Amino acid sequence: MAWQDYVRVTSVEEALQQLDTFDGEGRIIAGGTDLILQLRSGEKKARCLIDISCVESLCHIREKEGRILIGACATHSEISLSPIIAAKAPVLSEACSQVGSPQIRNIGTVGGNIVNAQPAADSVIALMALDAVCQIESSGDDKVRPINQLFLGPGVSDVDSTREILTEIAFDALGPSEGSAFYRLARRKGATLPTLNCAVCLSWNREKRRIERIRIAMGPVGPVPTRLYETEKVLTSDTFSDSLMDEALMTAYREANPRSSLRSGKEYRQEMTKVILRRALLRALRSAGCENGESQEKDH
Repeated sequence: MAWQDYVRVTSVEEALQQLDTFDGEGRIIAGGTDLILQLRSGEKKARCLIDISCVESLCHIREKEGRILIGACATHSEISLSPIIAAKAPVLSEACSQVGSPQIRNIGTVGGNIVNAQPAADSVIALMALDAVCQIESSGDDKVRPINQLFLGPGVSDVDSTREILTEIAFDALGPSEGSAFYRLARRKGATLPTLNCAVCLSWNREKRRIERIRIAMGPVGPVPTRLYETEKVLTSDTFSDSLMDEALMTAYREANPRSSLRSGKEYRQEMTKVILRRALLRALRSAGCENGESQEKDH
């Protein structure tokens, strides 16, 4: 068997005590949709699985003083169906509604999606566009880290689940004149992994006809979930126009560095970078109240 012991805990403190007891040979599990397969294949090892799925303090979705707080054990289904997320962070609602199959969404957790560190994880791409931060607890010092600092390589997270627990994700709620969109390209609907995905969050200045702030995340266009910083700079550099859009799309094309895989070739992914960014950007502009975004989306 891939593990010898299994412990279900009811508090973060109890989970941390168990991690200390097993001294690097215990591992946190919640949904386990990826971890169980990794244990069976030998990709990861654990003598004891410490189940935190029943820790009530890790299952919340709430708004507090303009911030959205999500417990790491909230499932993709819970997030996608949450009225708070639908109203204040629709990009995350869209992303979580497209993760895997209904069975995976009912079991898989947002914290697990982050720690699994796949470069095109749908909820992670959305959270990067939302500029989320993560609370990480251990028996030593607790810390808060920007989500984009948690990924070291494909499937490699800076969160050590044999000694640490990701407990909460937080980000600012979207307000007036702010819009967002998530776009996913895949061979078919269902449990298939994305060929490409993209999330956009932006602030639109109606009087100046320009994007004031924007965050664009995309995957898999590198070894980790990726922010397109240079493309963001282009889109905030001037009044929004067709020529500015075209410049941004070419910048994204150059900024992306996808690889070939069983799902798609590098050349196709790179070319489609422009297509999905355009669609996500126009939808985000429309949701922020930009009439130009609505008319362009109808034209394409």
